[in-house]
Amino acid sequence: MSDIVVIGIDIGQESLVAALGETGTPRTFANGPDGHARLVRWVRARHGGLVVVEATGWYHLGIWEALEEAGIAVAVCHPNRVRAWMQGQGQRAKTDQIDARLLARYGRQERPAPTPLPPLIQRTIAALLDRRGQVVKQRTAEKNRLKQTRVAAVQASITAHIQLLNGMIRDLERQLRQLVRSDPDLAQLVKRLVTVPGIAHLTATRLAVELPELGKVSNKRLAALVGVAPLDRQSGKHRGRAHIGGGRASLRHGLYEPILTTIRCDPTFHAHYQQLTDRGKSPKEAHIACMRKLLGIVNVMVRDELTWQQTNVGQGVFLPTAA
Repeated sequence: MSDIVVIGIDIGQESLVAALGETGTPRTFANGPDGHARLVRWVRARHGGLVVVEATGWYHLGIWEALEEAGIAVAVCHPNRVRAWMQGQGQRAKTDQIDARLLARYGRQERPAPTPLPPLIQRTIAALLDRRGQVVKQRTAEKNRLKQTRVAAVQASITAHIQLLNGMIRDLERQLRQLVRSDPDLAQLVKRLVTVPGIAHLTATRLAVELPELGKVSNKRLAALVGVAPLDRQSGKHRGRAHIGGGRASLRHGLYEPILTTIRCDPTFHAHYQQLTDRGKSPKEAHIACMRKLLGIVNVMVRDELTWQQTNVGQGVFLPTAA
């Protein structure tokens, strides 16, 4: 790794700033197809062995795809982790050029592993899930506005818009189902996940695409990835309350309503939830603990290729889990 040429790229909506090592003169490229092609040629000419970027939502996907296609390794790093490292270096100033150089230094010192580019179908499904979430938020806002007005013309306009949004949501869900059916492995995984009480096709698709680590890591690691693992707050004699945080927030939020259904419909989870609240846990704490337990069971299901009915829980065996 010490012999590999590391290039840091600071990614913006319209531009990409690349630096060869921490002392190289940064170069700026457009964040578009032409700019991606020029940047790939620039990286190749400098024999770049690893490119380090920060995850930016969607802005980094284009150059990631271009570099991956060119056979250049890319490490996509969490912005919070990189920012904490930069602060530890005593770096307070922030410009695109400084960030590009620091990303190159981060890659040389921390040696992040290359991040595999998800398959096209998974990237497409993730984008459709994101778009569905945006439309659902619009519909919720319109429903709230409908409650706040008494003007008939405004009510008619809002109602028409809600109907349009309902159609868009149905269309997006139809596209998601078609994409899942087009991939036999993904379709089989989703079919297994929907056997879990409370998990319907949409949540199963989200789990399959946004949590590819299912069945490959420990239950504790999986809980940390989703952000439902309790984080201790202790120092000296102080014993603070543990809190959850970090992880994949969209996935955690997407699991909240399904876990309510699981608790209500499955006797084992209903009993577990009741046990937790009887011990003094708040409803929210009990919900999170149940979510953590559910993820652990789903992890085993995927690992061992089981349906819910084939697990001990699905057979009615109560497996208490410490909160």
